[in-house]
Amino acid sequence: MSKGKIESSVGNAPDTAATTGWIVGPGKPPIEYRFRKGQSGNPAGRPRRSGAPGQRLRGADEPMRQVILEEAYSMVTVRQGDSEIEMPMNQAIFRAIGMAALAGSQVAQRRWAEMVRAAEAEQKRAQIAIYNVTEREDKAWEARERKRQWARGEEVDESYDPYAEDIIVDMGSQEAVIRVDEDGEET
Repeated sequence: MSKGKIESSVGNAPDTAATTGWIVGPGKPPIEYRFRKGQSGNPAGRPRRSGAPGQRLRGADEPMRQVILEEAYSMVTVRQGDSEIEMPMNQAIFRAIGMAALAGSQVAQRRWAEMVRAAEAEQKRAQIAIYNVTEREDKAWEARERKRQWARGEEVDESYDPYAEDIIVDMGSQEAVIRVDEDGEET
Protein backbone atom coordinates (compact mmCIF):
# COMPACT_ATOMS: atom_id res chain seq x y z
CA MET A 1 0.00 0.00 0.00
CA SER A 2 1.51 3.32 -1.04
CA LYS A 3 1.44 6.32 1.20
CA GLY A 4 -1.51 8.77 0.76
CA LYS A 5 -3.85 6.33 -1.00
CA ILE A 6 -6.86 4.72 0.60
CA GLU A 7 -7.84 1.22 -0.45
CA SER A 8 -11.37 -0.07 -0.16
CA SER A 9 -11.93 -2.79 2.39
CA VAL A 10 -14.88 -4.07 0.39
CA GLY A 11 -13.50 -6.52 -2.10
CA ASN A 12 -16.56 -7.29 -4.18
CA ALA A 13 -18.09 -3.75 -4.49
CA PRO A 14 -18.91 -2.85 -8.11
CA ASP A 15 -16.67 -0.24 -9.67
CA THR A 16 -18.96 2.74 -10.38
CA ALA A 17 -16.40 4.38 -12.66
CA ALA A 18 -16.25 1.28 -14.85
CA THR A 19 -20.04 0.77 -15.05
CA THR A 20 -21.30 4.37 -15.36
CA GLY A 21 -18.30 6.51 -16.12
CA TRP A 22 -18.93 8.47 -12.91
CA ILE A 23 -16.03 8.87 -10.49
CA VAL A 24 -17.14 9.19 -6.85
CA GLY A 25 -15.17 11.69 -4.78
CA PRO A 26 -15.31 15.02 -3.00
CA GLY A 27 -18.19 17.01 -4.50
CA LYS A 28 -19.24 14.02 -6.64
CA PRO A 29 -21.73 11.84 -4.71
CA PRO A 30 -22.85 8.44 -5.99
CA ILE A 31 -25.56 8.65 -8.66
CA GLU A 32 -28.30 7.31 -6.38
CA TYR A 33 -27.72 10.23 -3.93
CA ARG A 34 -27.54 13.08 -6.44
CA PHE A 35 -30.40 15.52 -7.00
CA ARG A 36 -32.89 14.22 -9.53
CA LYS A 37 -33.98 16.31 -12.51
CA GLY A 38 -37.28 18.07 -12.00
CA GLN A 39 -37.11 17.76 -8.21
CA SER A 40 -35.93 20.78 -6.24
CA GLY A 41 -34.88 21.08 -2.63
CA ASN A 42 -35.51 18.60 0.11
CA PRO A 43 -38.83 16.81 -0.58
CA ALA A 44 -39.07 15.60 3.02
CA GLY A 45 -38.13 19.01 4.42
CA ARG A 46 -40.19 21.76 6.00
CA PRO A 47 -43.36 22.52 4.02
CA ARG A 48 -43.63 25.89 2.33
CA ARG A 49 -45.77 28.60 3.86
CA SER A 50 -48.35 30.50 1.96
CA GLY A 51 -47.88 34.23 1.48
CA ALA A 52 -50.88 35.04 3.66
CA PRO A 53 -50.18 37.72 6.33
CA GLY A 54 -51.29 35.39 9.13
CA GLN A 55 -48.62 32.90 8.10
CA ARG A 56 -45.76 35.38 8.49
CA LEU A 57 -46.07 35.82 12.24
CA ARG A 58 -47.29 32.83 14.14
CA GLY A 59 -50.24 33.75 16.33
CA ALA A 60 -50.81 37.11 14.64
CA ASP A 61 -54.40 36.26 13.89
CA GLU A 62 -55.10 34.27 17.04
CA PRO A 63 -57.19 35.47 19.98
CA MET A 64 -54.33 34.87 22.43
CA ARG A 65 -52.94 38.33 21.70
CA GLN A 66 -56.19 39.87 22.91
CA VAL A 67 -56.07 37.74 26.07
CA ILE A 68 -52.52 38.93 26.79
CA LEU A 69 -53.49 42.58 26.34
CA GLU A 70 -56.58 42.16 28.55
CA GLU A 71 -54.39 40.69 31.30
CA ALA A 72 -51.78 43.41 30.91
CA TYR A 73 -54.40 46.12 31.51
CA SER A 74 -56.42 44.31 34.17
CA MET A 75 -56.57 46.14 37.47
CA VAL A 76 -54.57 44.76 40.42
CA THR A 77 -54.24 45.94 44.02
CA VAL A 78 -50.75 46.96 45.12
CA ARG A 79 -49.74 47.69 48.68
CA GLN A 80 -47.69 50.86 49.13
CA GLY A 81 -46.78 51.46 52.73
CA ASP A 82 -50.00 51.26 54.73
CA SER A 83 -52.33 51.96 51.81
CA GLU A 84 -53.52 49.86 48.92
CA ILE A 85 -53.60 51.28 45.39
CA GLU A 86 -55.44 49.84 42.40
CA MET A 87 -53.58 50.11 39.10
CA PRO A 88 -53.17 48.25 35.78
CA MET A 89 -50.91 45.19 35.91
CA ASN A 90 -48.42 46.80 33.49
CA GLN A 91 -47.96 49.77 35.79
CA ALA A 92 -47.57 47.47 38.83
CA ILE A 93 -44.86 45.47 37.06
CA PHE A 94 -43.01 48.64 36.02
CA ARG A 95 -43.24 49.84 39.60
CA ALA A 96 -41.85 46.50 40.86
CA ILE A 97 -38.93 46.71 38.41
CA GLY A 98 -38.27 50.28 39.56
CA MET A 99 -38.33 49.26 43.21
CA ALA A 100 -35.96 46.35 42.50
CA ALA A 101 -33.65 48.76 40.67
CA LEU A 102 -33.70 51.10 43.67
CA ALA A 103 -32.90 48.16 45.94
CA GLY A 104 -29.72 47.54 43.94
CA SER A 105 -30.58 44.80 41.46
CA GLN A 106 -28.26 45.35 38.52
CA VAL A 107 -30.51 43.38 36.17
CA ALA A 108 -33.49 45.55 37.15
CA GLN A 109 -31.39 48.73 36.83
CA ARG A 110 -30.26 47.76 33.33
CA ARG A 111 -33.78 46.79 32.25
CA TRP A 112 -35.25 49.97 33.75
CA ALA A 113 -32.68 52.12 31.94
CA GLU A 114 -33.47 50.34 28.65
CA MET A 115 -37.22 50.86 29.10
CA VAL A 116 -36.84 54.55 29.97
CA ARG A 117 -34.43 55.14 27.08
CA ALA A 118 -36.81 53.42 24.64
CA ALA A 119 -39.82 55.37 25.94
CA GLU A 120 -37.97 58.69 25.68
CA ALA A 121 -36.79 57.90 22.14
CA GLU A 122 -40.34 56.98 21.08
CA GLN A 123 -41.71 60.15 22.65
CA LYS A 124 -39.07 62.22 20.85
CA ARG A 125 -39.94 60.58 17.51
CA ALA A 126 -43.63 61.27 18.09
CA GLN A 127 -42.98 64.91 18.97
CA ILE A 128 -40.80 65.42 15.91
CA ALA A 129 -43.42 63.75 13.72
CA ILE A 130 -46.17 66.00 15.08
CA TYR A 131 -43.95 69.03 14.64
CA ASN A 132 -43.10 68.05 11.05
CA VAL A 133 -46.75 67.50 10.13
CA THR A 134 -47.78 70.75 11.79
CA GLU A 135 -44.93 72.62 10.14
CA ARG A 136 -45.76 71.19 6.71
CA GLU A 137 -49.47 72.04 7.06
CA ASP A 138 -48.61 75.49 8.37
CA LYS A 139 -46.23 76.22 5.48
CA ALA A 140 -48.85 75.08 2.97
CA TRP A 141 -51.44 77.34 4.66
CA GLU A 142 -48.98 80.26 4.69
CA ALA A 143 -48.23 79.79 1.00
CA ARG A 144 -51.96 79.78 0.14
CA GLU A 145 -52.57 82.83 2.34
CA ARG A 146 -49.66 84.77 0.80
CA LYS A 147 -50.97 83.88 -2.67
CA ARG A 148 -54.44 85.16 -1.73
CA GLN A 149 -53.02 88.35 -0.23
CA TRP A 150 -50.85 88.93 -3.27
CA ALA A 151 -53.84 88.29 -5.60
CA ARG A 152 -55.91 90.86 -3.65
CA GLY A 153 -53.05 93.32 -3.81
CA GLU A 154 -52.52 93.35 -0.04
CA GLU A 155 -49.22 93.58 1.77
CA VAL A 156 -47.92 90.09 2.64
CA ASP A 157 -47.11 89.52 6.35
CA GLU A 158 -44.02 87.27 6.52
CA SER A 159 -43.78 87.20 10.32
CA TYR A 160 -47.07 85.36 11.07
CA ASP A 161 -46.65 82.07 12.97
CA PRO A 162 -49.88 80.56 14.30
CA TYR A 163 -48.03 77.99 16.46
CA ALA A 164 -45.31 80.24 17.85
CA GLU A 165 -46.67 80.00 21.40
CA ASP A 166 -47.81 76.36 21.24
CA ILE A 167 -44.70 74.59 19.94
CA ILE A 168 -41.32 75.12 21.52
CA VAL A 169 -38.36 73.75 19.59
CA ASP A 170 -34.91 73.28 21.08
CA MET A 171 -32.64 73.06 18.03
CA GLY A 172 -29.66 71.95 20.16
CA SER A 173 -31.30 68.74 21.35
CA GLN A 174 -33.82 68.68 18.46
CA GLU A 175 -36.73 68.30 20.87
CA ALA A 176 -40.15 69.74 20.20
CA VAL A 177 -42.57 70.35 23.04
CA ILE A 178 -46.25 70.98 22.38
CA ARG A 179 -48.05 72.92 25.08
CA VAL A 180 -51.48 71.69 26.10
CA ASP A 181 -54.21 73.30 28.20
CA GLU A 182 -55.74 71.89 31.38
CA ASP A 183 -58.19 69.66 29.46
CA GLY A 184 -55.38 67.87 27.61
CA GLU A 185 -56.27 69.71 24.40
CA GLU A 186 -53.58 71.33 22.34
CA THR A 187 -53.64 75.09 22.79
